[in-house]
Amino acid sequence: MKNPARIAVTALTLAASLAAAVPASAASDRPLSRTQLKKLLVTTKDLGKEWGAVPMDLKRLDLTGLEVDDAPCLTAARAFDAVFDEPVHSALVLGRASGGERLYTGDAAALKKMTSAAQRVAAACDGAGDRRNMVKIVKRAPGRLGQAAYAFEVQDSNPVYRGQDAKLYHFDYVVIRHRSAVAVVQVVSARASHWKDTVNLARKAAAKLVSAYPRHA
Repeated sequence: MKNPARIAVTALTLAASLAAAVPASAASDRPLSRTQLKKLLVTTKDLGKEWGAVPMDLKRLDLTGLEVDDAPCLTAARAFDAVFDEPVHSALVLGRASGGERLYTGDAAALKKMTSAAQRVAAACDGAGDRRNMVKIVKRAPGRLGQAAYAFEVQDSNPVYRGQDAKLYHFDYVVIRHRSAVAVVQVVSARASHWKDTVNLARKAAAKLVSAYPRHA
């Protein structure tokens, strides 16, 4: 019979070598649990004065409903809505403008679909609109946020309800991915754009995502 002690030492050595061969980020890039993801929502404390955040279930994103006369854009919008179906956690954000944050997680394939869908909308819908000039979509530059970030703005002058006067609304979207977490920041403002506020909120959302992972991993 072979020496049991020698077999044990060999097994431990092999396990150690395999662990060294796997990047430290591999384990930490697994999908996050609901509890882990909930801690990454922005809070009133994160946002500072004149802003507040309330965890609540937000409606799913709906870009397909836009009245845009552009087939490639609508195709990209449908793909976007499909991958950003129901967020794991979400929060309503109120301040100088209103908005929200939606958080998602998943495996590498699911995360790639999310970032690809956001990138596709930003590219395919840039400059898209309708024949009445009531809707226009433009690509935005969110800066370096997380590992990847894409942004676009929807300008919509269509009345929300019958009899309402036309009013220009700005819907800002920023999609941020860091490791196994994705945040979608949305800010809505009337008449004047609040893009600077959108970027500030996106930066705070990105900081929360980054904080969930050890820097050395």
